[in-house]
Formats: sequence, C-alpha cells, structure tokens
Amino acid sequence: MVRSLSLGLLLVAVAAATAQAPPGFKTYENKHQKVTFHYPTVYSEVPLPPTELVLVARFVMKTVPPELKRVDERIVNAVEPQIQVFAFDMPAATTGTPSDAAKPASGPTTVREAMEAQSRVTSWAEFVSRFAAWDLKPDVKDPDHFVMNYKGQSPSPTMSVTGHMLRKQIGSTVVGAFGYTLDAHSDTMLKQLVKVQKSLALAEADTTGDMEAAAIDRLYASGKYRGVEGRKKARLEMSAGWRAIDTENYLIVHHSKNDGLIRRIARDIEAMRAVYTELFPPAAPMDQVSIVRVCRTMEEYFQYGGPRNSGGFWHSGNEELVFYDYSYTMKVMDDDQRKLMGGRKLTNDDSLLVLYHEAFHQYIHYAIGEFSPHDWFNEGYGDFFSGAVVSDSGKVVRIDPSPWRIHLAKDMCEYGKGFVPLQEILGAERAVFYNPARIGYFYAGAWSFLFFLKNAKEVAGHPVWSKLLDTYLTSIKASYTEQLNKVEGKADLAQKQVAAFAARRAALAKMLEGVDVKELETAWKRYVIDMKDPWPSLRKKPK
Repeated sequence: MVRSLSLGLLLVAVAAATAQAPPGFKTYENKHQKVTFHYPTVYSEVPLPPTELVLVARFVMKTVPPELKRVDERIVNAVEPQIQVFAFDMPAATTGTPSDAAKPASGPTTVREAMEAQSRVTSWAEFVSRFAAWDLKPDVKDPDHFVMNYKGQSPSPTMSVTGHMLRKQIGSTVVGAFGYTLDAHSDTMLKQLVKVQKSLALAEADTTGDMEAAAIDRLYASGKYRGVEGRKKARLEMSAGWRAIDTENYLIVHHSKNDGLIRRIARDIEAMRAVYTELFPPAAPMDQVSIVRVCRTMEEYFQYGGPRNSGGFWHSGNEELVFYDYSYTMKVMDDDQRKLMGGRKLTNDDSLLVLYHEAFHQYIHYAIGEFSPHDWFNEGYGDFFSGAVVSDSGKVVRIDPSPWRIHLAKDMCEYGKGFVPLQEILGAERAVFYNPARIGYFYAGAWSFLFFLKNAKEVAGHPVWSKLLDTYLTSIKASYTEQLNKVEGKADLAQKQVAAFAARRAALAKMLEGVDVKELETAWKRYVIDMKDPWPSLRKKPK
C-alpha cells in the first residue's frame, strides 16, 4: 500500500518571521533549521546527506552565468558555481578540572555514527580543517571575509577555481556562507554571498514549522508503519520541491515529475523485498525504515554525491539508496549527450533495473548484521536481481539475464577478453574488486557466476555446487556473530569491521570446502558461452 502527503495542502499560510527578500533573492523555506536567510533565485537547492550536521543548505546555479557563457561547457560543468550555508554552536566556557563524567565516550559503533562524528565541529579551526584542498586567506579589511583559492589543478589553463567565505557570530552560534566558481564569475558570486551573509539570522519560533510537524505526526498516527521516527525525520529534512511516499518497508523521497515511475518504484520495491526476504532470511528482526531517494536527473544525482560512472548507489552511512529518473534525464539531454548514447534511449526500465540492484545491497546489509558480504556475492546478486520482471499485480514472475552484463561476460568466457579467474573473483576484497581498470570485468564475472549457480542444470544436480550460496550465507551470519561474541562489551565500528573481514574469509573457506575450483570455473565458462543472448544485435564481437 502507498500513501502520500502534500503538506502544502494541509498548512495554513503564516507570515514569515524573516524580513522580505530583496529582488533576485528568495527566503529559505525550511522551518526546522536553526537559521533563516535569503538566497539568489538563480540557484536551486540540492539536498544534503542526512549525516551532515554543520551545513544548513547547498545551492547550485541553475544556468551558466553571463561571465562564463564563452567558456567551454565541459570546464563550466567541472566547476559548477555553488553556495553553501553553515551554522554550528561554540561550546559553553567551563572552569575547573574536568570530572571523570566528562571522559570521552567509546568510538562510533556504526558507519553513520562515524560520519556524524566527522561532520560535527565545535570550533572555527575544526570547521576550516574541512577545507584542506583550499588556501583560505583572511581579507586585509575584514577578518570575517576569507578568500578561497583551490590548491588542486583547475580544469582550465587560463582560469583558476576561486571563492569566498563570509562568517559572523550570533551569541554562541557561528553562521556564514561560502561559494566557489571559476574566477571570471568570482566578483558576482561575492556580491551574492554578501547579501546571503547579511540576511543570516537565528530562526525564531514559527508556527508554520510546528504545523508541518503536526501534519506529519497525523500521517503516522494510525500506527500502520514501523520506523516512524526515521520517516518523520526524513520528511522534515526534505528540500523544497521534494515529496515522499510511504510503503510498508520504505520511504521513497523523490524530486521526480514522473508519477508513473514513482508508483512503479513503490510497487516493485515491495515485490523485490518479498523475494529478498524469502531467499535471505534476516539474522534478526529488521525494523529500520529504508530510505529510497530518487533524483530528477543524472546531473542532480551527481550533485547529491552520486559517484561518476555509476547509475545508483547504496550508502550504508547515510542509510539511503540513491538513483535517478532515467527517462526524464533522456528528455533533458542535449545533442552532444544524445550522441554519446550511440542511439540507445533511457527509459523507466533503466531506473527500475538500478532499483532492483541497489535495493538488494540495502536489504542484505541489514539482513546479515549491518555489514557487507564479499563483493562477488553483493554485486553479483545485485546484478542478478536487476533482471527481475515484476507483474502488474506486484509479483516477481522471473529473473532475466542482465542486459548490462551479459555481453561482456560472454566476451570474457568465449574470447578471454579481460577474463578474471574464478578464485580471484571470489576472494577479492573491495579495493581489488573496484579497481577502475578491471571493475567491469569483476562485475560481469560475478553476475554470470551467480546466474550460473542459480540456473544451470549442472549445478542443480550437483550435491555440492547446488549448496554453495546457502552455505556461504549461513556461514557468514554465524561467523560474524561468533567474532562479535569475542569482543568484551559493545563492539565499536573498528571491531565490527575486523569481525566482518574475518566472517567473509571464514564463509568463503566453508563454501569452498571440497570444491575443485578449476572444475567449477570450467563449467561456469561453458554455461556462459552457451547461454542464450536475448539481445544479440547489441553485442559487438571483440577484434
């Protein structure tokens, strides 16, 4: 079941406590932040990750500014003009000798806790330490104005990457704004930043924010959904223009205009969850709400932090599955971008393919104890599920081959192109599996090996091979628990990472007991070569 809420329809307009924004500026709308300010209307807001504790908002320029119109588009895209607003509290002054009660707590126990601890600052020195890649120099006339010069290489041989940072202190709170761009646009940005900085003020009590929170409380009053506090927090932190939809196990936060796609995501992700749960019973009850973030375009996905050359990602620290609307991205591509597609068109199916893949990562992370299995298992199964076909009634009816992997897998096994031996695929830890020079071959190898184990008649009739995946899964959950039981007290993140590494090694060793890996590899290669290709016209034979 899906339920959505447009808070704007439920809230009564209330006069803003902030002074009216000057021409060309707009008042920041999030009533749950500690500060208010005005920002230029030529910028659009980009959401911040949920683990960010110092930045209040981030804005990226919507169109190329006049000063950069004649600059190569690739250079402008490499340094998108952007403005960010920050606020943090200085600690209260203390006197006397610290007591035992003031001793620091033990280290973080999760990736999220570690990221939040890294984000948190209590001094100006801690804040500017974030800018190690920049040379920050105080302006000689104003100690609260810092000129920013990028220490790295500029994408342009004739222009540098520069910016400005402006701050002020209100009581015990330090607030400010900074922005960077190519130097031809720097003076214009400085004028914008001055207006942002002057408008910064601590937020006053505002009934609009209370009404918004109350509306969200009413949405969850029925008790229908679990993970309610996480759902409420995600809704309250949504950027302007973003919406959210609840399903039984997920909250889908999106900026898409493609309502049909969002409905499919809400339906299909629950269909996939049912399959995941059946195949991979969780080690403990899974009460966490899983956040799915759908950006409007590929560019917005990259602005949010999506890795280049990726179509989506699951972030265990931010606890979000992130991807974008592929069909809308296709609509807004320019001619050069379309040429790079080589005639291929992006559709809703591409978004769903990524959803099925990344949702598995999200599920398995929690199902086995909040850590990751080997990448051959994690990425191989992710690509395996990317071939899922979901019926209109919301049931997974079959799993087809992966259109993104099958051709390279065949080239590897039939022609030896980039072939990675099975033993190397199975034993690879992250740094090896994700080596940029070979990552595509590891992905294709992992997917095709999983597809072989799940579909080959030779595997189904083999007393050992048919149990390999179940043996690995059972062993890794048991081994991880065993490793944690050796830790005195509550394990911190570092101890959990050591336990996860040991559990992966133990599970792989258990899986391969009595297995002739070369014999298994030969059977896998033969299966991939003989596998029917649903898209033979798209396969380009290697020279």
